[in-house]
Amino acid sequence: MRLTIYLTFLLLFLNAGLAWSQEKFTKKELYSVWMIAEEKLDAGRFNEALALYKSYPKDSSFMLRTRQINIINELVKEGERLYKKEQYAEALDKFKEYRKLRDIGTLSFFESKIENCLNQINKGNVTELTTQQRVITGFEFAHRGRQKLSKLDTTGAKNDFINAKTLGGNSNSTLREQYVEGFRIAEELSKWGSKNLGSTTKTRSPYEELKALETYREIRNIDIPEIETRIRELSSGLEGKESLAEIAKLCDIDLLIRHVESNKSTIKTSDFLITRLREFKSTRQKIDILKKNKTNAETVRSAYTSLISWTDELPVEIRETMKGCIQNEYSSYVAALPTASTPKPGFTADCGGLESFTRGVTLVRRELANCNIVRSKRIWRETVAFLNGCNNAAVILRAHASLGDSVSRFAESDSILVGYRNKIEDSKKIGECAKTAEVYEQMKSVRTCNQAALNEEIKSGLEQAKNCKGGSWWRPQLIGSFAAVVPEYSVGGVKREMATGWMASGGIALAYIDHKNLAEFQVGVEYFQTSFYSTGTTGSTLEDFSITGINASLGIKLHLPNTNPGKLRPYVRFGPELQVPLTYKYENHTTFTESDDVQDLQKSMLFFSAGLGLEIQKVHFGAFIEAFGAAGLGSIYKSEVPHLSTTFQKIEAGYNRFGVKIGVRFW
Repeated sequence: MRLTIYLTFLLLFLNAGLAWSQEKFTKKELYSVWMIAEEKLDAGRFNEALALYKSYPKDSSFMLRTRQINIINELVKEGERLYKKEQYAEALDKFKEYRKLRDIGTLSFFESKIENCLNQINKGNVTELTTQQRVITGFEFAHRGRQKLSKLDTTGAKNDFINAKTLGGNSNSTLREQYVEGFRIAEELSKWGSKNLGSTTKTRSPYEELKALETYREIRNIDIPEIETRIRELSSGLEGKESLAEIAKLCDIDLLIRHVESNKSTIKTSDFLITRLREFKSTRQKIDILKKNKTNAETVRSAYTSLISWTDELPVEIRETMKGCIQNEYSSYVAALPTASTPKPGFTADCGGLESFTRGVTLVRRELANCNIVRSKRIWRETVAFLNGCNNAAVILRAHASLGDSVSRFAESDSILVGYRNKIEDSKKIGECAKTAEVYEQMKSVRTCNQAALNEEIKSGLEQAKNCKGGSWWRPQLIGSFAAVVPEYSVGGVKREMATGWMASGGIALAYIDHKNLAEFQVGVEYFQTSFYSTGTTGSTLEDFSITGINASLGIKLHLPNTNPGKLRPYVRFGPELQVPLTYKYENHTTFTESDDVQDLQKSMLFFSAGLGLEIQKVHFGAFIEAFGAAGLGSIYKSEVPHLSTTFQKIEAGYNRFGVKIGVRFW
């Protein structure tokens, strides 16, 4: 209502034709007018906004907007012209230029125009776009993907990054870095969400939920306001700050809104309070934009004045507390303003990022105190960036040199520890007990944020290393093979022509696995079936042979020592095999002789087998594939075989095998 009255008052003055050289409102109402103007700017009602900005022709922030609207009108005019000509990529690029304007924030009018351009581009044939047009559009999709990631919309973000990749491809290295990084974050965030959000949180205690949510900070280059608010909510609850008054003392608007929303039934006029708190939040966000430029000091002061006056409408139990929060925040802002009367050597009055830098330093100290090294390093890097363009940046950084050194030192220590822990994990997997203990000893020289926790980790690790029993184990596995059979067969010293046959087998093996040593062992039992035949001079089949039975094997496997169980490794295998025939069938198509007397065969047939393979052997999973050959030693028949030679001539027969063997286990 108040804002509407101000606007009406302004329009009456406009109709009266007063000269714009005179300010239309008192300084007290400065921020209220600014708010109305910003709303009209956001909605695209630029002429109305311009009239309001001109009401304070001497205020720098209003003067800046007046100049910017002239630029905005040109952008809109050119963007609309390109859009009507169906040059949607060029129109998109033109509308995006508004984001380059200083302290402009996000304008719904332009974002809607950009969305329309993207929709039109998607409707058309993307391949018809030029390389530059594709890159322009790709950057916009990458931008939107990042926005969706901050809202935990990983599916929408992935779709945007797919569009960015499809459009940009490898045409622009910067765009490629953005969508590749976006895919990485989306994938890690999706896995993190599946593990830590949804139904999984129902059985967790507040402490467990807090620790689970904090792990998202391990994902590089992503900040999720919703999760951060929940973390602060859980932290305050664990500290016993659960009442409206206690939450207000934290001066955290997001947390206060969350508390009221969660306790509507116990808070009077909760809907009104939520509405007012959201207005507070929106105003503070606008203030943050204004505070980036020190020339907006008068508008910022007016905004804080408005906030303090609004606290009179808040519940009594938080009214004074909220007023104190606002006053303290404004005092900090004023304290950070440069003093023009007593400039320091090398000091620049317009250092717009100083306040953000100061706030960032506080966050870095907090994260460092909590030993969140990765997050503190990221925030420190972003905090230092706020000083870009300040002539006194070097002076400010020297004043905070100890903090920067601490971040760098602990980050380096963290990186070293990650390397040591990876070595320990690899050593444990292959049973290198002495090497594991050696790495733990090396870790003693590292100085980290939480030294007590590291010392306990080293102590526990050394105790475990003393009791280490190596990394070898026995494991059963399923095996099977298929091979070509090359038979040899002679009667009375006369060789018969034989065709290549086949053999298939399947069974189970027991393997001794030891990654640290050169040799391993394997014993196996398989059921096999083989078939081969002799041929005549015309290539016709004369005799058919079929055998089934049990194949028992003993293998010695050689591989490089100290291999990683999680990676593929080559090996060489050799050893004896013993086949015990169970059934036998013989058919002679010339004499029409048949036999199934297994007694005519040797009770067992000896082979020597060797193979070259590739395998992976983890503790609870293993698989291999191997090319092998097996040479038969001796005849498979007894000395007298009536159905093969009625004149009792000497019978000699055997076969060799060449094939592929595979194996797998899930235990």
